[in-house]
Amino acid sequence: MKIIAFYGAVIALICTCCTAKPDLPPEEVARQWQAFIDKNRFDDARLLSTGEAMEYINGLAAFSNGDTLEWENNTMLNLECKVFGDSAYCTYHFEDELGEPIPGHLGLKRLKGQWLVSRTFFDDGPPADNADQKGDMLFPNDTLDEVLE
Repeated sequence: MKIIAFYGAVIALICTCCTAKPDLPPEEVARQWQAFIDKNRFDDARLLSTGEAMEYINGLAAFSNGDTLEWENNTMLNLECKVFGDSAYCTYHFEDELGEPIPGHLGLKRLKGQWLVSRTFFDDGPPADNADQKGDMLFPNDTLDEVLE
């Protein structure tokens, strides 16, 4: 019986190691997140989302009403992320049909070692260059309780 328990524990450990997601940098998470949206892979985008970004994904999924056709293929140009503790603020731009830049930005949070898109909409402009006690950046409309989770 001990041998079965031992082998069961070994198999569980191997499965955990092989399925764990690597800690991708915020830039890579942002690119993956956008690619999932472009391909209407909302379930995959949800795995990279939290907070307001999850609401955004749910709204897109409801709007698409099960449509699996790709919307478009947006490439995030000049993507740069500034990291503040467990927060990141990313800026980029897309090109419109005329080649004109359309600016965009995302806020990410690191939860349990993984970067997740948490903000897609900054109605107050970019976040202030401020931080809480842990060094995390406070996004507009964040409460300190959200950041300290």
